[in-house]
Amino acid sequence: MKYPSKVDLWLAILIWGSMLGTIGIGLYAMFYESSSFWEVMFLLLSCVLLPLFILWGCLTTYYLLSDTHLIIRYGPFKKRVPLDRITSVKKTSNPLSSPALSLKRLEISYNTYDMVLISPKDRYAFIQVLSERCEQLTSLRRI
Repeated sequence: MKYPSKVDLWLAILIWGSMLGTIGIGLYAMFYESSSFWEVMFLLLSCVLLPLFILWGCLTTYYLLSDTHLIIRYGPFKKRVPLDRITSVKKTSNPLSSPALSLKRLEISYNTYDMVLISPKDRYAFIQVLSERCEQLTSLRRI
């Protein structure tokens, strides 16, 4: 089952505003300021391509629950967590960098010391399916 990431409005405004502003400033500097070849290349990479890469990641964030794995997609990145290794799931607002576009997150602990933060749009359905597929969960707080 595929679960898109929940997106907080304030975070979407912040990401889109800063990325589009950076692209606009970069394009303005490239076309209206006298720049050398290397300055244009630097502006193209840092002010156009990098923000587009970040937006690509934000637009393609989702979580897939297969029969054996939790698959987390974020742009070109893919993380696979075996369902039989997940030990606990809990609700959190941890602001650490993660493939989550909302602060209403789930902290999924797996292996001994590994953890990933995600923010599925429908947390209740996600938790229900995850709990059915992960009988070994030691901690599943009511969410």
